[in-house]
Amino acid sequence: MKKSKKILIFILVAIIIVVLGYFAYTLLFSNENEKEVKVIKKINKYGYNLKENETELYKDEFDKLNDILTKDEVDYDAYAKSVAKLFIIDFYTLSNKLSKNDIGGTEFIKDDMKDNFIEEARSTFYKYLQVKTDDRNQELPEVSSIDDVTLEKTEFKYADKTVDNNAYKVTISWSYKQDLGYESNANMIIVKQDKKLYVVEMD
Repeated sequence: MKKSKKILIFILVAIIIVVLGYFAYTLLFSNENEKEVKVIKKINKYGYNLKENETELYKDEFDKLNDILTKDEVDYDAYAKSVAKLFIIDFYTLSNKLSKNDIGGTEFIKDDMKDNFIEEARSTFYKYLQVKTDDRNQELPEVSSIDDVTLEKTEFKYADKTVDNNAYKVTISWSYKQDLGYESNANMIIVKQDKKLYVVEMD
């Protein structure tokens, strides 16, 4: 009986070690990948960062945003269009993402909405994205161009019934390097809080 108990305990300990080892490896592997991505440019006054693994399209649009935000007087219509473009390019491009936890476009989302946005993205559009390794062979979307952006002034009502009059309704369409059947147009609401613009809604 004692021998059977020892064998059972040994098996349980072995299973626990294997499970913990797997999760530790997965966590370390994921963190290792994330550490490899460096920030190569910043717009400090507004808190925007450009990472080295972004696409050329995103980098070009980031430079345009930098030009808009470093002028003496910011053109908020141009700023809103730029935010919409950058958000779409980053969110709908999966080819450069490290894992399903590497959600694009988060720095354009209001802080109090960010957690919900990430959870929603992780369980839908990013759900089946594999960890990026040399042998990842998924066919993944990459936004190749923004085809059209229009905007109009509007108001936005938050969940607590607060109305924000400093808002834009944006209609945007885009194309991919390869058509894999993903959506290619959206309506967005962008609001101004202090000097910064945020995406608060998209359908």
